[in-house]
Amino acid sequence: MKSKINVSFFKAYIELEKACEARLGVNKSGVSAYIARLVDLRFAPGRSEVLSKLIQYRKCRNAIAHEENAIDELKDLSKEDVKWVTKFTKSVNHKKDPVSRYYSQAKMYVIWKKVRIVLAILGVAAVGVGAYFVLNLLNII
Repeated sequence: MKSKINVSFFKAYIELEKACEARLGVNKSGVSAYIARLVDLRFAPGRSEVLSKLIQYRKCRNAIAHEENAIDELKDLSKEDVKWVTKFTKSVNHKKDPVSRYYSQAKMYVIWKKVRIVLAILGVAAVGVGAYFVLNLLNII
C-alpha cells in the first residue's frame, strides 16, 4: 500500500517539478528553484506553509529517487501529501501560488505608485491653474 502511495507521490512531484520549471523559466530542478525564490521573497502570501511543505517533499522525492528500495520502504507519505502536491501543481499552473501572487501584488504596487504620482502632479497643476484664475479674476496679475 505504501509503495502505491510513494509511486503516486513521485509522479505528482514530477508534474510539480515541470510546473515550477515552466513558471520560473529554468531547465531543471524546478522545485529547488521555487524554494530558493520563496526564501528570497520573505513576504510572499502563504510562503511559510508552502516553503516547509516543499522542503519536506523534496527530501522525500530525493529519498525515492536516490536511495535503494526507498520507493517500497519510505513511510513518510500519505494520500493527503499526494493531494497537496497535485493541488499545489494546479496553483502554480494557474499562477495562484505564493510566488505568482507576490509578483502580481508587486506589479500592482508599482502601477499604483505611478498612478499616485500622476494624480499628485495633476493635483498640483489644478491648484496652480485655479490660483492663476482667482488671481486673474481679482486683477492681481
